[in-house]
Amino acid sequence: MNRDLPTGWTLVKLADVLHEPLANGRSLPARQDGFPVLRATALRPVTVDFTQTKGGDETAHNNPPVPAEPGDLLVSRVSGSRSLVGEGALVDVPPRATTFPDTMIRVRVQPSLVDPRYLAHLWNSPIVRRQIADRARQGGAALYRINHRDLAQILLPLPAPGEQARIVSLVEDHLAWIDATTTRTRRAVDQAGELVHAMSAQASLGRLSGTDRAAGSLPAAGTHDGALPALPVDWRWTRLETVAELTLGLAKNSRRQWDPADVEVPCLRVANVQRGRLALDNIQVIRVPAQRAQAARLRTGDVLLTGGGDRGQLGRGWIWEEQVPDCVHQNHLFRARITDRQLHPKLLAWHANGFGRQWCQRNATQVTGLASIGLGKIRLMPVPVAPASEQQRLVALVDAHLTTLRAASAAAERAVDVAHRLRSNLLLQAFTGQLSHAAHPFGHQESSL
Repeated sequence: MNRDLPTGWTLVKLADVLHEPLANGRSLPARQDGFPVLRATALRPVTVDFTQTKGGDETAHNNPPVPAEPGDLLVSRVSGSRSLVGEGALVDVPPRATTFPDTMIRVRVQPSLVDPRYLAHLWNSPIVRRQIADRARQGGAALYRINHRDLAQILLPLPAPGEQARIVSLVEDHLAWIDATTTRTRRAVDQAGELVHAMSAQASLGRLSGTDRAAGSLPAAGTHDGALPALPVDWRWTRLETVAELTLGLAKNSRRQWDPADVEVPCLRVANVQRGRLALDNIQVIRVPAQRAQAARLRTGDVLLTGGGDRGQLGRGWIWEEQVPDCVHQNHLFRARITDRQLHPKLLAWHANGFGRQWCQRNATQVTGLASIGLGKIRLMPVPVAPASEQQRLVALVDAHLTTLRAASAAAERAVDVAHRLRSNLLLQAFTGQLSHAAHPFGHQESSL
C-alpha cells in the first residue's frame, strides 16, 4: 500500500494515533425507560443513529455507564457476517447521554493527527474493510469477531491535517450526491412495485373495463365480507369454493417412523410465497409416502395462498408454473386449483393480493402473536368472475403494462447496484490520494444513475 501513496502521506498503525486505549462497551440489563444503550443497528454508514437505542439499568454496576462522546468511532466487534464485523460509525453530537454495549469497541484518536470524520470515511473504505475481513475470526455460534489487538494493527493512510479536511469535504459532497440519487432511485423502485399491485388489483375488480357497474352483493355466509365493490354488469360475485378446489398442504411429522419407501420431495413454505411472486432460492424438502406426495403435487396454474403468519400478509400469493419438479406445499399454505376454467389464475392471484388480503385480515384468528385463517373460512372468500372473453383481454392488457413496469424496476435496481460500486470506488480513490476538485471520481458512470 505504501508504494501507492502520494508524496506527503504516511502509513501508520491505528495504535500509533490513539488518544486513549481501545475500549469495549458494557451491556446493561434491560429496563424500560432506563439509561439509553445503542443497538447494533445504530452503526450506520459514517455516523451513529441515536434513534436506535434501548433502555438499560444503569444501577447494575458499581461504575456509571460510559457515554459515547463526539469524535468517538464505535466499531462492531462481533457479527454473523464477515462483511459487517468491524463496521464503524462516528459519534457526532448525541441528543442525550447514551452508552454503547459490549458488542462495540470505542476508538478515540488524537484529533491533531487524525480528523475523526476522515477516519470514519476511511473506516468504511475498501482499504480498511479488506484489512478487517482478513483479521476477522469465526468463533462460536458462527459469529465473526475482531479483537483489540487486531484493530490496533490496522494501517491507515494519512496525509497532513489540511489535506484530510479537504478530502473529507470532497468525499461528503460526492456521497451526498450518490445518496440523494440512490434514494430517488429506490423510491422509483417502490413506486413501480406499488403500481404493479394497484393495476392488477383494479383489473381483478373490473375497474379497467369501460362498462356500466352494479352494486356488489352475496348471500351471507357467516363471514365479515364488508361492502363488496361494484362490478361491471356482466360480472358476478361468488365464493372462492365455487370456482376453485382448495386444499391444505402437508405437515411435517417428526414422530412418524421412518419408512424406506418414503420419497423426499421439495416443499414450499410460507416464506416462498410472496405478494405477486414466488421466492424459490431456498426450498426445503419433506419426506412423505409416495402416494401422499403424488396427491399433493402442485400443477401449473395452481394459486398458492398463505394461511398463517403475520396478519397483514395472510392471503397473499401467486401462481405455480412447474418451476420445480414434483413440488408440494406445507400446511400453512392453501392450494387453489381452478375448476372448469371458470377463472383465470392470474385474476384470482391479483384479487387475493388486493381485496383478498384485506378480507383475510378481517376473518383471521390471532393466537400468541401469529394470525391464521382456516381452510373452511378461506373457501368463503368473495371472488369476482368476469366473462371468459373479458378475462383474457384483461390478463393480456395488464401483463403488457406489468412487463414494462418490471423492466423499469429492474433498470432502477441495476442503477442502485452501480451506486454501491461508485461509493466503493470513491472511497478507494479518496484514500489513495487520487481524488481532486477537478476530476469527478465517477467519470462516465455518473450517467448510469
